[in-house]
Amino acid sequence: MNKERDAFLHYLKYQKRYSDLTYQSYQREINDFISYMRRESLSSFKEVDYLFIRSYLVYLNSEGLSHVTINHRLSSLRSFFKYLARNNDIKMNPFLLVKSLKTGTHNPDFLYVEEMMGYLDSIETKDDLGVRNKAMLELMYASGLRCAEVVNLRLENVHLDESLLLVEGKGNKQRYVPFHSYAKECLVKYLETSRRELMAAYHENHDYVFVNRRGKRLTNRGVENVVDRTMAHYDPLKKIHPHTIRHSFATHLLDAGMDIRVVQELLGHSHLSTTQVYTHVSKKKLQEVYERACPRVALEKLSNNSQ
Repeated sequence: MNKERDAFLHYLKYQKRYSDLTYQSYQREINDFISYMRRESLSSFKEVDYLFIRSYLVYLNSEGLSHVTINHRLSSLRSFFKYLARNNDIKMNPFLLVKSLKTGTHNPDFLYVEEMMGYLDSIETKDDLGVRNKAMLELMYASGLRCAEVVNLRLENVHLDESLLLVEGKGNKQRYVPFHSYAKECLVKYLETSRRELMAAYHENHDYVFVNRRGKRLTNRGVENVVDRTMAHYDPLKKIHPHTIRHSFATHLLDAGMDIRVVQELLGHSHLSTTQVYTHVSKKKLQEVYERACPRVALEKLSNNSQ
């Protein structure tokens, strides 16, 4: 079984060119399934059938995994067994017989505009790391960047004259995203001062934009730590993730009336349906739209103004 697994992972990495995080997720979930097979005395993927998959789902549920997490594993295994069937390692894909579990609808978490402005304005820039934090978080909100896109951003892909970033997203797909003048001001200050100081102190020499306290490339975990610390400084009772900033970027653009297909392009989504999860609007926004559109409210305002 290890041979088939390794061949599939090689296919994902070198043909599909999946990111390291996606590759590791597939590896982890397939390994877990193989461990369960061995525990149940199965020695070949050919022995996996509908009933066995149902027993695996019962096992996952007993482990306390959410339906979202279980569905993610089903999706990974469905792809793996599709690969096995295409290569004639098995006769058919038994995961096609299993439907995904029902999950409740969940809108992405986001900050309201006032919260986001307050959070960004609260970031202290008294030292080099503070200047870095300000530049990075302003850029993340200005361009809707994923965490991995931030840590992989290189100097050659920052076009300051045009205020554009060339970003490599999921599946190594590249896209241009703009950033505003305030984010540019913070970024230039960081590049010309703090980044140089942090790298020089440890004799580092590379072209990644955002660096840690030792001048090395910042990691995903490093970005998460920055978000944790800066949010704790702004609001100790609130917890957000780097993706919250991206969610807020998309939500605010749509609330402001930007066409959803433009937002799709900015976010780097392959499918419009992925972008549509951001079409929720805040209660405040709904109230504003309602008051502008409702004839009776409009007439009432006219009447009050004429008195």
